[in-house]
Amino acid sequence: MRVAFLISCLVGTAAAFAPAAFSPAVESRVMRRATVTMARNPMKTLKLRTKRLNSNERGRMRLNIFRSNNHIYGQVINDTEETTLVAASTKALKISGANVESATAAGKALGEAAKAKGIEALFFDRESANNKYVYHGRIAAFVDAVRETGVKV
Repeated sequence: MRVAFLISCLVGTAAAFAPAAFSPAVESRVMRRATVTMARNPMKTLKLRTKRLNSNERGRMRLNIFRSNNHIYGQVINDTEETTLVAASTKALKISGANVESATAAGKALGEAAKAKGIEALFFDRESANNKYVYHGRIAAFVDAVRETGVKV
C-alpha cells in the first residue's frame, strides 16, 4: 500500500515538472516519430567518420551528392585534409536540375574536373549528414555519368 502511494506521488511530482506539451491530453496531438540523426547519435557519427577516413587512406576521395527539388550538387571531398577538391552542380552549369538529363550533365562535368585534378578513384557516400539517398533516378544518373568519364566509383 505504501509502495503504491509512493509511486503515485512520484508520478504526480514528475508530471508537475513536465512541460505542458507532454501532458497526456496534448501528447496524442504532438506525438511524432523520433528520428535518429547524426546529432542525436554520436556513435553513428564516429562510425561514419572512421569509415570515411579509412576510405581516404586507401586513396579514394568521397563523392558527396545533395539533391534539392530544383538542382543537384556534387562534391569530391578529402576528409583527411577536410577540403573540397572539386564541385559541380546544375546551378553552376545554369541548367534545370530537376531531371535525369541535367543530373547526367552535372555528373560528367564533375568527372571531367576530377580527372583534370588527377583523381582516379572515389567512393559514393550515401549517408552524408542527414541526406540518405537511394541509388535511383537523378542520383544514379549523376554517379553513372561520373563513371563514364573514367573515374572509378
